[in-house]
Amino acid sequence: MTKVVQTQFERFHATIKLDMDDIKKVIEKRDMLIEEVRAYLKKKSEDEGKPLITFSVFNQGSYPMGTGVEPAFDKHDYDIDAGLIFNISIKDYTSLEIKKLVHDALQSQFRTVEWKKPCIRVQYHEQGFPKFHVDFAIYSSGDCNSDKKTYLAKGKPTISNDQNIWEESQPKKLIELVGNKYADVKEKEQFKRTIRYFKRWKDNKFDSVNGKPTGISFTALAYNGFKPYTKNIFNGQEEIDDHKACLEFARYIINQFSSYPDRISVKLPVPPYNDLFTKMTDDQCKNFKDKMGKLKDTLDDAYNETDPHEACKILCKQFGDDFPIPAKEQTAQSRGKAIVGTSESA
Repeated sequence: MTKVVQTQFERFHATIKLDMDDIKKVIEKRDMLIEEVRAYLKKKSEDEGKPLITFSVFNQGSYPMGTGVEPAFDKHDYDIDAGLIFNISIKDYTSLEIKKLVHDALQSQFRTVEWKKPCIRVQYHEQGFPKFHVDFAIYSSGDCNSDKKTYLAKGKPTISNDQNIWEESQPKKLIELVGNKYADVKEKEQFKRTIRYFKRWKDNKFDSVNGKPTGISFTALAYNGFKPYTKNIFNGQEEIDDHKACLEFARYIINQFSSYPDRISVKLPVPPYNDLFTKMTDDQCKNFKDKMGKLKDTLDDAYNETDPHEACKILCKQFGDDFPIPAKEQTAQSRGKAIVGTSESA
């Protein structure tokens, strides 16, 4: 691979990456909502003469892990996840009781508050379209439980009681594991870039939320099987190759599928160790495998293309129009180097 193609990957990443600095207004809304919950609990405590229920807050999801991506289309809204760790024991409150406190605290005519099984979602709209949403995952602190474990409140009023549960969870541990996967800075950066590439590919290639692999499933797959390509295998000098990293990661994912039926399974690397593909049907898993196969073939074709301009045109078909295609005259100077780079990487 030439430096020209690597540059296009890095430009692509700069376009799609999303971190906390990019969504300051959403963060401001989140903080406002958190203060509303605190105020509601304080008033409820005073009105009922009961002890005040307190909680701490932490960022969770793709943003603190450094794997967030910009929405691919206007119809996709921004989202942010926050964890509320309540200083209560699971023996004193059911999962529904504590979630209802948050749900009731956030009710307003200016937004939609939804029950989701793993969280309470606050959805904002603009001109009738979803603008952004904040998901509040609600936990019972390990400091308040006899077994010292942290539990996630799961459930909603419309499902059976046996599904309304407290489930052991270690969300902070997940952030720590992903953040510390690689000690080498270049390898860590490529690891997170690759997750973003695949999440953007997923948004481009799957129309519906149903049957669509989740972002966290790609993170878990990368945690288990990503291989960095940041050094020349012969002399050990720095040689960042995101294209090769993506190609080998696609191959790894395809190899995780069973032969019959075409199912894939990957577990969250922290409690509750749940299978992140369990909600996908056999047909949806088969569709995912077929699409991943096309991505792998495209990455392979582009890697064997000696003209960087043509290679990037091929990659654009899978990653979308945000993947930049360098001018023909720019790539003409690098064309001769592509053959050397490909043979060295074989």
